Amino acid sequence: MINNIELTKSEYDLLNKIRTETYAKLSAMTSEERLEWFAHYPYPLNLKKEINGTVYTVNTHFNDCANETIIEKAERIILKK
Repeated sequence: MINNIELTKSEYDLLNKIRTETYAKLSAMTSEERLEWFAHYPYPLNLKKEINGTVYTVNTHFNDCANETIIEKAERIILKK
């Protein structure tokens, strides 16, 4: 099931700021630094964030029949030039 949530402009701006800052941080890293960062990322990739009294939960789902793990996939994407 996929649920859509409506965000206020300030909530959207906050999430966009976090995304932009994370992208900038990862872009400034070497491939090895990015791999190290992803290696310590919480697993599973389920996130909870409270914004203005509302708790947003994001759950990730992976294909159990996949040929690579999320770490392998991240490594493949990061190392791709």
